[in-house]
Amino acid sequence: MKTLAKILGAFAVVLVLAAPSFAVMKPGEKLIPFSLKNIDGKDYTVTTENGRLTLTVSETVAGETKVVKSYPSAVLIDFWATWCVPCRKAMPHMQKLYETYKPAEGQSEGGLRVLGVALDDAGGKVVKPFYAKLKITYPMLADPPSAAAAPGVAATAKDMKKRYGVQEIPVVYLIDSTGTITHAHVGFKEEFVAELDAAVKSVLGGAAR
Repeated sequence: MKTLAKILGAFAVVLVLAAPSFAVMKPGEKLIPFSLKNIDGKDYTVTTENGRLTLTVSETVAGETKVVKSYPSAVLIDFWATWCVPCRKAMPHMQKLYETYKPAEGQSEGGLRVLGVALDDAGGKVVKPFYAKLKITYPMLADPPSAAAAPGVAATAKDMKKRYGVQEIPVVYLIDSTGTITHAHVGFKEEFVAELDAAVKSVLGGAAR
């Protein structure tokens, strides 16, 4: 009897390890608003305003604050860390999506915004030099914003990790123009590339810039 119990227990462990991982947040759930600082010093805030996905980018230069607001068709959030090998394998594909679907300079409507969220404890101090070595140009959010965030807005990478249910990385969420999650996956596998491509094309109507 004990032997049977051990066999069943071992089998259960194998099933758990073999089962696919899923992000805690599921397609159909709504965006949790957040505000973080990019490694270039600009604050990126993603919210919904009147049911519309809204990206606000602000920076202060010589005491003057400049604010640019846009309304992307979708935002892709990639949770990663510098020590995560699968994360680094996925990043070239994120870069390709960014280059293919990003809005044109000055375009305030439509397009895909790709945002990396670095979960390293040291934040931008470790992310910035790492980022400089990569051929990656989409924003990398790592630190709290310069200004205090509004109530209910996640304002640290650690808080985002908790509220977005991130346990293993990379975790990718695709959010449409209404602030609704349309795709989510954990880890990096080759089949995820095609799935994410299809999800992006679907939410953008197949239109590249």
